[in-house]
Amino acid sequence: MSPRIRHQPNFFAGLLFACFGAAFGLGATRYEIGTAAEMGPGYFPLILGGLLALFGLIIVARSITADDEEAVERASLRPFWLIIGSVVLFGVLLAPLGLIACSLLLVLASAFASHEFGWRYAISSAVILIAFCYLIFIYVLGLPIPVWPGGL
Repeated sequence: MSPRIRHQPNFFAGLLFACFGAAFGLGATRYEIGTAAEMGPGYFPLILGGLLALFGLIIVARSITADDEEAVERASLRPFWLIIGSVVLFGVLLAPLGLIACSLLLVLASAFASHEFGWRYAISSAVILIAFCYLIFIYVLGLPIPVWPGGL
């Protein structure tokens, strides 16, 4: 009799943690590890990656022996594609449209991904994000990002 996954969300989260931990641990071996007394640049990432992988495996084991059962619901791809698409559009349209118009499009397109979408919240978020981006990227850092469309 094979073990049955009783708590699927924990199983997949633990599996994700274990994979990321193993990947970071393996990546850390490309650097000098050193010892606990004289740590090399790979020591800390190796320890953290190993701990993350260990915790992931513990979560996987506990998901198999869990008292309650829970299945993973089928994910909707619409929010994923709306958010990824809006970020890609921001990158493509930044030069011709400028920071303000692209930020407005980014926030509005991303807001449609939420099942709690509301125009008032989306517009207020866009205004705050645009002000923050202008202040940081244009005023403080002085980055050569166009603020308005090329013709203005």
